[in-house]
Amino acid sequence: MNNQIPDLPTIVEAERKMFGKHLLPIAIILIIIGIFGLLSPVILSAATDGVLAAILIIAGFTWFTHSYQMHQHQLADWLKPVLLFATGGVMIALPNAGIAAIGLMFILYFVMDAYRNFTQSNAHASHGRGWFIFSGVIDIAIAILFFVTWPQGSLILVGIFVGVNLIFDGIILLMLRNVVSGDNK
Repeated sequence: MNNQIPDLPTIVEAERKMFGKHLLPIAIILIIIGIFGLLSPVILSAATDGVLAAILIIAGFTWFTHSYQMHQHQLADWLKPVLLFATGGVMIALPNAGIAAIGLMFILYFVMDAYRNFTQSNAHASHGRGWFIFSGVIDIAIAILFFVTWPQGSLILVGIFVGVNLIFDGIILLMLRNVVSGDNK
């Protein structure tokens, strides 16, 4: 396991290779969708549910095709695609339940991220230990917010958090574009 923190030029180069000349339009689209999500969090929550459901259904179809091509004959070999189809279908048929499930996943994510931040604060004491601890405390606060408002609060909170994340992702891409532009001069 590599415990070294990557340097900025390495990160910038990886992002530039990934997005290339499409960096600016992608950044703008992410920011616009994020702002829309903050203005209409319920719609972005439903869109998030729909995208995850579509991914599950596509994965189910892919796994079904794989099982068929491999001439699988046991029930266990067909269970995974059936579960993927069923989960995606439930998320489409009952979007509120899907959004509530996403809220539970956010709770789990923020608790796990807090744990990682607290343990990383010990491992990287010379690299901003206080920021790791601060981030861990914020993660716990967000997890508690999701937990105490669950399931009804997930309808709004999922959209808000996805929207904020998209805005920050877009801003980071714009900043990377400026760094890349500065490097090319």
